[in-house]
Amino acid sequence: MKEHYIATTKTARYYTLGELNDSTENVWILLHGYAQLAKEFIVHFEELNNGKNFIIAPEGLNRFYSKGFSGKPVATWMTSEDRLNEINDYVHYLDRIYEELAIGNKKVKTILLGFSQGVATASRWLHFTNNHIDHFVIYAGEMGAEILSPLSGKIKNIPLTYVTGNQDPLITRESHLKVFELMQSLQATIIEFEGGHEVRADVIRRIVL
Repeated sequence: MKEHYIATTKTARYYTLGELNDSTENVWILLHGYAQLAKEFIVHFEELNNGKNFIIAPEGLNRFYSKGFSGKPVATWMTSEDRLNEINDYVHYLDRIYEELAIGNKKVKTILLGFSQGVATASRWLHFTNNHIDHFVIYAGEMGAEILSPLSGKIKNIPLTYVTGNQDPLITRESHLKVFELMQSLQATIIEFEGGHEVRADVIRRIVL
């Protein structure tokens, strides 16, 4: 048996809030977590839609049914199967959105926020992309292992905000301590809130750019 690869096109989906124009000060790029949809994730950021922010929520390229053969369709960024090609595909996909919207030509601050699985996705894109990101928000998740060992130079040289719930059932105490120590060493702004694995508007308001 021989394994083969072929590049093919795929129609991807993303959602936006607000308008990207001369009044825009910040562009937020939001990467959802495992088993979520971009149209539901972006709703948590409605409060940012104040005329100064343009919000983009790309959706993971892979969809599946939330209950095996039934339930609503949801998305994931990747699995461990053929992982390098999965990573390469979403890096190119996110680059395409950035370039299609000509974000690099605008006088704006670009904030990349990853939630849960989206943190690993965002960290890899930040590491591999040539496009400019001004601030990285790590929300209830961990960066990709290959970005940490050795630590990506881009992670060392970008302002970071780390957001975590103190009752998050998906983050073990050991994992939390490991990430917390790393964030302290990188002089990240740390926001710890009362709650679990959730995106909350009151927490988003605490992110200082």
